[in-house]
Amino acid sequence: MQYLRCLTILLPSAALLMGCVQFSGNRGVEVTWDPDAISKLEKGKSTREDVLTLLGPPSQVIALENETVLYYLYERTEFGGVILILFNRLDRTTDYDRAVFFFNKDDVLIEYATRIKPDET
Repeated sequence: MQYLRCLTILLPSAALLMGCVQFSGNRGVEVTWDPDAISKLEKGKSTREDVLTLLGPPSQVIALENETVLYYLYERTEFGGVILILFNRLDRTTDYDRAVFFFNKDDVLIEYATRIKPDET
């Protein structure tokens, strides 16, 4: 009888301590341009103003000795899990969209690299 009384108290209490967790977050400058738009840029011809017009303001502007870098970064995080008394499982996935553009002292594009994750919708 004592055992059953303990169970009637512990089981509802344990149920209150269990649950699911879900979280998503975004940081940075969202990629709102068409990834094919980058093909309009030409090394040695396009300017810093061309990139700003095409892509908008960057996440960071980095000034080097004879170069300027425009850095675009967007981070998406999905987080979910199950929290139980004896077992916990948490999953986290982070994806990054990046675009980096290097300009010489005359603000002419000398190099760039991009990595845009395709939209899954």
